[in-house]
Amino acid sequence: RLNLFWVDTPGCATVSVRDIYRMEFEVFKSLEWCLFYIFAVIVFSIHMCLGWEKAVPAPSLEIPKRHQRKAIHVGYVMTIFIALVYVSFPVYTHLFPMSPGSISPEPLEP
Repeated sequence: RLNLFWVDTPGCATVSVRDIYRMEFEVFKSLEWCLFYIFAVIVFSIHMCLGWEKAVPAPSLEIPKRHQRKAIHVGYVMTIFIALVYVSFPVYTHLFPMSPGSISPEPLEP
């Protein structure tokens, strides 16, 4: 069960922050969640590229006609870079174990 906002462990003390690092490893150890997240990033990236291609020729951006093709390609490259950064999180957390940290190791939730 996916539970991102609270813990139901009996006797667990309430704290004011969540361990996002640990939660990321717990969620993305499931291949299904990794694939869903990567699929969502791909869908958003396609949406961004299609929208950017329509936005660049808009008169309000005042991009000269001779630079519009280059501006569209720069947008594609930036979108691909950002998408790869987002995809790297689930890939890393799925393939590698969680580092215990330098302060104190915390056990994974069951």
